[in-house]
Amino acid sequence: MKEKILITSATGKTGFEATKQLLKDGYSTRILVRSRNAKSLALEKLGAEIYIGNITNANDLNSALKNITRVYYCHPFIPHLLKNTKLFIQCAKENNIETIVNMGQWLAEFENQNSMHTNDIKASYREYEKSGLNVIQLIPGFFADNTFFVTEFAIQLGLMPLPFGKGKNPAISNGDLGLVIASLLKNPQPYIGQRLRPTGPKSLSSQEMTAVFSKVVGRKIRYIPIPEWMFLKAAFMFAKDLGLDAFTISQVRHYMKEYQANKFDIGGATNVVKTITGKDPDDFETIVKNYVNNSPYKARNLFNWFMAIKKFMILPFQPIPSIKDLESHNR
Repeated sequence: MKEKILITSATGKTGFEATKQLLKDGYSTRILVRSRNAKSLALEKLGAEIYIGNITNANDLNSALKNITRVYYCHPFIPHLLKNTKLFIQCAKENNIETIVNMGQWLAEFENQNSMHTNDIKASYREYEKSGLNVIQLIPGFFADNTFFVTEFAIQLGLMPLPFGKGKNPAISNGDLGLVIASLLKNPQPYIGQRLRPTGPKSLSSQEMTAVFSKVVGRKIRYIPIPEWMFLKAAFMFAKDLGLDAFTISQVRHYMKEYQANKFDIGGATNVVKTITGKDPDDFETIVKNYVNNSPYKARNLFNWFMAIKKFMILPFQPIPSIKDLESHNR
């Protein structure tokens, strides 16, 4: 008999992909989501059982965990991760959960981080260690699709403004992360107690990523390094489209600094994806092709060019909060 699995944050990048894979493999899967939106309904159509609830509420957690044996716990990008993780651990113990795959973070492996979210993740590891539960920690770095907020400018204008400085990153696809999570939930025993860092096959610089975009799109694209203030203006301009809020941007601001310090390249690429799933990780070109082919900005025409140039021209005038106000979300 196959295990019954709960996926939290199932409409997010990794939860959605993991759920699709588990359902494809015939596993009974429940998803904990906040609403019946398009993505949760798509998973329901594939066979997922939907539970509508809040990951920060004990009653909702206990109801979602009922008759579940294994869980993928991915705390959403909201404040109070440590507090909410403690609540989840308590509920997991009360419901006799056999195994947890937890979404951690590569930056939490380093000392003296300025991101509150990262420091909460680091502290949550200790809570898991004290809990006595069987836990596998996933600690990926910077996801590949976090680079794609500039896709419209790249395709339409031939410009790729990026804030990563000289840092490199072995970027991983959402699909590979979902496959790793699903594989661990199906066969967790060999990996219990481990911290696993899945990556793409090769670390790339901003110039190298731009060259890949040029090849895929079929036009010359110029890399433009941008300062922090310009990145923040872009983040707030595209906040609604990207699902960002002030808290998230306050954390990502610090991640950009760590990226520039080359933290995501420390240790280089790993073989975790291949070891756990049996497949080679997607290279950056494959990831870009998949993204561009599904992009609303794929067609190069006068209307799309005009909309892109309009956004690019007004970007410097986008209002943003002061650093002091932004940092108020980081406490």
